[in-house]
Amino acid sequence: MKKVTIKDVAREAGVSVATVSNALNNSAVVQPKTREHVLEVAERLNYVPNVNGKRLRSAQSQAIGLFVKAIAGVYYGNLAETVNYVLREHGYELQIFITESVDSIVEKLMNRSVDGAIIHVGMMEEADAQRLLRLNMPLVFLDQERSGEMVSSVLYESFEEGRMAAEYLLGLGHRDLMHVYGVANNYDSIRRCEGFMQALRDADVPFRAENLIHGRFERVAAYREMRRYLQEGHKLPDAIFAANDHSAIGCVSALKEFHVRVPEDVSVIGCDDDMLCNFVTPGLTTIRTNEQAQGVRAAREVLRLITQHDGSVEKLPGTIIVRGTCRIAGEE
Repeated sequence: MKKVTIKDVAREAGVSVATVSNALNNSAVVQPKTREHVLEVAERLNYVPNVNGKRLRSAQSQAIGLFVKAIAGVYYGNLAETVNYVLREHGYELQIFITESVDSIVEKLMNRSVDGAIIHVGMMEEADAQRLLRLNMPLVFLDQERSGEMVSSVLYESFEEGRMAAEYLLGLGHRDLMHVYGVANNYDSIRRCEGFMQALRDADVPFRAENLIHGRFERVAAYREMRRYLQEGHKLPDAIFAANDHSAIGCVSALKEFHVRVPEDVSVIGCDDDMLCNFVTPGLTTIRTNEQAQGVRAAREVLRLITQHDGSVEKLPGTIIVRGTCRIAGEE
């Protein structure tokens, strides 16, 4: 298939090549309506800007974009801090964009204000992902599995983390298990749940539908869902796997309100090894994922892709950290 050029876009849009160039670069000399028309034509024709040629004509920005849908919380803070540390060591600065809009990401990247991007905004439609991939810029995804020319992923081994949690609880003799799900459309939520359920199927252990509750990765949301579960009079599970530590701690709080002892009556295991794990009683058994390692690997990878365009998928394994919220079934 013949590669679409900037001249093709100009001819189809009925404007000059200079106007197309200015529109793609978000120049103020182009009227908003004209710019919108040019961008629509460029996308319809699957036009890919010549990034390498442009870099030869102008200096790189020496900046990397971190696109996230939120910045509050320990995870995002640690991620941004570690990415920034690595980039500064290599003479790059970090620009943080808070958005869930693929349109916004495409616009920022087409403006070439950054030399590459680390993206953690949630799972996206394939058509939206392809729009990003067609930009031919160094991209590192933290929440979806993709690789190719100038595209990599640095992910947690979330499926194995879910499997690990289930196998650990089954190994303690628990058979009636609960899972506190994270957030819909989130890679780690989906994969941890899939791994957890696969381990139960492999062990031929049934799972009650009411034992899947939605904690949304939040302490308060998990607390409320666990209170609802207990108020409705459901049979208490033997053990609980929460998709992250905040939701695990929320569940423990609700259980204590209903005079359910942890771990004597119910074992609980979380995921991430948040610093809060050591400041609750008993200390929370969890799976350490290490967001600092993810940030370091992602920053190094996006810098590597600037000069070496072969992408890859790297998955970081988790480790069980045993504290006080789990015990052998039947043990007093």
